[in-house]
Amino acid sequence: MPQLDRCPPNRTDSGNLRPRRRTVLGGALGLVVVGGASLAAPSLASPAVARAVSGRTFYVDPAGDDSADGLATSRPWRTLARANAAITTGAVGPGDTVRLRRGRTHYGILRPGQIGGLVVASWGDDPAPPLVTTYTAVDQPSSWRSLGAGRWSLDLQLRVAGQVRSGYISSWCTEIGFLRVDGVIHGDRKRSTAALAVPWQFVSSGSTLVVQCAENPSAGGRTVWMATAEPIVEGRSGVTIRDLALSGTGRNAVQTATSVPVQGFALRDCFISEVGGGYGSDGASRFGNGVQVWSGAQDVDVVGNTITDCWDVGLTIQGPVPAQVSAFRDVVFEGNTLRANMQSFEYWSTGTRTAENDASTCTVRANDCHDAGSSWSAALRPDRLGKGAHLLFYRDDVHTRITIEGNTFDGATNNYLYANPGLPTGLTSRANSIRLDPVTKLQFGAAETVMESSIWARRTGLEAGSRFSVV
Repeated sequence: MPQLDRCPPNRTDSGNLRPRRRTVLGGALGLVVVGGASLAAPSLASPAVARAVSGRTFYVDPAGDDSADGLATSRPWRTLARANAAITTGAVGPGDTVRLRRGRTHYGILRPGQIGGLVVASWGDDPAPPLVTTYTAVDQPSSWRSLGAGRWSLDLQLRVAGQVRSGYISSWCTEIGFLRVDGVIHGDRKRSTAALAVPWQFVSSGSTLVVQCAENPSAGGRTVWMATAEPIVEGRSGVTIRDLALSGTGRNAVQTATSVPVQGFALRDCFISEVGGGYGSDGASRFGNGVQVWSGAQDVDVVGNTITDCWDVGLTIQGPVPAQVSAFRDVVFEGNTLRANMQSFEYWSTGTRTAENDASTCTVRANDCHDAGSSWSAALRPDRLGKGAHLLFYRDDVHTRITIEGNTFDGATNNYLYANPGLPTGLTSRANSIRLDPVTKLQFGAAETVMESSIWARRTGLEAGSRFSVV
């Protein structure tokens, strides 16, 4: 969806790093969220301090101590907030690595700041990667206030956080994208309390959450998990993120910075799930992408990740492009596995076409995409007509060259491709494997199904060398 996320623009970028190791994360990760102490977000006011490349490693473990130096597995920091603060002040610098303990839940966000050459990865021998999440929870019946008619109110203000919840506590955002109760996502969000009628419908307004429930939402020891509408990771220049699980956010899971163009960001071998439901910049449309690459990004590798259960799209390249900014150069999505997202890949741009932007390139290669349109958001979206698609295109003002090749696109609720107002000028899609049921349209608004793939391919000029088959 063409929505600008409202992340505070308080960083600048430097550095360039583009590692090339490519592996695919196998299997799936069951989300396990455990209770923890409330986290306080670090101050973002201090400017980063320039320092020489050190190559040190810092460790984070929820059982650690934020007063420790973090420089050994026996002296780890406890919170991501502590790591973010060290990045902000320059205590963690270029060439350093921050490692999160495997098999543990790390509540919070990752803001790598302006440190080129920073790596965030995992440590430990647990088979499960570290889970980073913005989920916050309430499990005490006394935290809820009855409003009558089966409606229950919860105060999400930071000042009462210790009384009502554990998990992640944002210093700037109290918006909730969706609820998760007994392993089930409840995303039916209403605009007013009067509209609540069905169990687990909710309103998130200001610092107040109102939930429809026949009994107290936390009765019987039940825990209500709430996805805070704050991105889990902001990609910055020269930063590599690898081998993490990023699950439970009301916005994008990963996004490159919107304030300053990013050069050299890599996301590798991560598991992304349960994403979206927050309102976009228009205050009305809900959104949430697995990985969002914003305009001006260059040398971005998103490789070997598994992405599932996104409100919107698994992988997207988008944004307005000012005349003085290059659009998208050398953005690569390769070897990722995408399942049960509303769309698999999206592109849109607004701005002015220039010779430099005509040279912008994006590659979507060797990804394994399944069941587009079967996201948790599918029945909730007001804009779902035709949107259950693997490929989604909106405006193409800057004419980015996009090559989509060697991918598997298997199963779609509505159609293989959605393009409004039309196909991107620089689009090449070829040598893909496209597998649909006999009645699913190849393109929204077109007549051809997979049974008439040769007719559609000739008419559109797409999918040379692609293989079409029936589910």
